[in-house]
Amino acid sequence: MLKKLARTLGLATLLLSATSQALPIVQADAFVAGDNKATLETSTGLVWMDFGVNSHLSYDHVLYLLPTEFAGWRLPTAAEVDNLWTSLFGSLPEWNRFSPDFGYMSSQAQDDYFNSVFTVFGNNPDAYFESRDADGNIIDAWTSKSLFGVFKNESGVSGFVSAESPYDDIHSSTAMYIELAGTDVSGWFGTLLVKDSVATVPEPSPAFLLLLAIAALAVRNRRVH
Repeated sequence: MLKKLARTLGLATLLLSATSQALPIVQADAFVAGDNKATLETSTGLVWMDFGVNSHLSYDHVLYLLPTEFAGWRLPTAAEVDNLWTSLFGSLPEWNRFSPDFGYMSSQAQDDYFNSVFTVFGNNPDAYFESRDADGNIIDAWTSKSLFGVFKNESGVSGFVSAESPYDDIHSSTAMYIELAGTDVSGWFGTLLVKDSVATVPEPSPAFLLLLAIAALAVRNRRVH
């Protein structure tokens, strides 16, 4: 009996540990059922258009399409973008909030986490980086998976968020949140859009999964006897 109880608690602990590391976002639908082109932020219920969906369009073009192709979507506030990015990266030990309008991290240990974000949130086209010496010669170059989204609200606060994860094991993954009050970012691609509701069932909580695992094992043990 004690051995069975130990196995039950061990499995439940393992399950709870796995689910407690879940992202604060889950996949959702943007335009039609099953398209998985949006992301639900579980703490707020806000639905964000996946990165890459409008990254081929300018900011002004996205605004032009809001009443038609992107009907039901809106521009987020800076506070909403801040909350999203902080929920995604703020718990990582490498994240630094240098000021209320600037946060940044660089890490060579979080590639798996970054890739899990990309899996749910989509991505923009790959980003290419290079560094040069004093004579202008390229001394290093690499390509990364890329998230890049701009925001701009009616109060004049604009800015962008980004996340990059290199395809190699040499360069660091980075994430950034920055506000640029009064700065025009409308020429950049990847406009953040959000809506306030979604017809998506959120993922079950870790506590619920823990109870479900214990109940399933109890039923199995009862059948054995």
